[in-house]
Amino acid sequence: MLNMKISSALFEHFSFFRNKEMDALYVALALMSFAIGLVGIFVPVFLWKEGEPIWRILLFILLDSVYIVAIILAVLPFFRRLSDKTLMLASLPFAALYYLGLDFIKELPLLFYFLPLLHASYAIFFNTGYHINFTGASDGDYLGREIGARHLISSLTHMAAPFLGGLIIASIGFKYTFAFGAALLFFAITPLFYFPAHRASPDLSRKTIIKYLFYKPIMPFTVSGAGYAMETIIGRITWPLFLFIILGSIESLGAIISLGLLAGVFVTFYMGFLSDAGKRRKIILWSSVFLSAIWAARYFLFRPVLVSISEPLGNAVGNSLGVAWESQYYRIARSVPDGASFILSRELLYNAVRIPYMLILMVGAYFFEPVLFLKSSFVIAALVSLMFMFANMTHTSVVSRSFFKNA
Repeated sequence: MLNMKISSALFEHFSFFRNKEMDALYVALALMSFAIGLVGIFVPVFLWKEGEPIWRILLFILLDSVYIVAIILAVLPFFRRLSDKTLMLASLPFAALYYLGLDFIKELPLLFYFLPLLHASYAIFFNTGYHINFTGASDGDYLGREIGARHLISSLTHMAAPFLGGLIIASIGFKYTFAFGAALLFFAITPLFYFPAHRASPDLSRKTIIKYLFYKPIMPFTVSGAGYAMETIIGRITWPLFLFIILGSIESLGAIISLGLLAGVFVTFYMGFLSDAGKRRKIILWSSVFLSAIWAARYFLFRPVLVSISEPLGNAVGNSLGVAWESQYYRIARSVPDGASFILSRELLYNAVRIPYMLILMVGAYFFEPVLFLKSSFVIAALVSLMFMFANMTHTSVVSRSFFKNA
């Protein structure tokens, strides 16, 4: 009887076999997470080991955001012609060339300025296609649980990847690890092509995207999105560099990142339930506060054991916040008349915010000693993490189709 109850709870949480298209998306995400996990987290460390100073590593990421903004504004009509699956498929050659090209960056210095264009093309095509697919395939009554399941599956497959990636890099180098990760990407989205395509609205235009950026009823969520854009830069760039400097090896970095993902698994299991049960706003509030406190505490960390504890703790809180905040994201995307325009407005927002933000970080990295700069960036992350709370001021009941058309 107990086993039957557990099985029923798992079935209800993941909704497997109830929504076949979501199941296919989970499989695709699992493969993508594993492939990116093998190599993605190590890119800042790779550049650091190649002798690049921190300000140049930030410049590398800054170029990525500049290119994404340019791509959105320049090739927007092209997006109207492609389905969600085609967008994701079109992204993969860019990702493969990006990871393969990293190994030649020392011999061909101009690649430093060209590779971010490849990554930007991959990011905007894949993210847009993925969000359109998830918005169209998800079930509004199970949205929190579906996002929770997505985070859980992503964490499970991503969990072993940094550890294995660290071991592989230590054994055979970055070159072959990047090549393997790139090859795996092409198998990731195959399951999605067995289901109908979701297309962007024919009304998609620069005007509609800009309109969503300044649409008053979702302005608080837009502010929270700016906080997301800034906090994630610290989490993906300066924190891994700090971990590597403190821990001293690629293998240790991979192991600690994997441990952090394991911690996120247990939290994610429950957050989807709580989000669907009406606890989404409380989760966003308290997770924002706790995440801010964790970032602030990291300024004072200098021992490997304390850093090793901070990573899984931060990942658990971050996953909790991510499930609730993304649930709000997709509820808005489903409630507005043009979900694709809303999705692209978010991509434009994140990267437009990151451009001046990273310029400021670059100045700090240029003038300050590396460890002092990295620790100072954690204080910035603590402050911007509190911006997630603005998401609670947006109510999807207000974001109605008729209201938007009259806005």
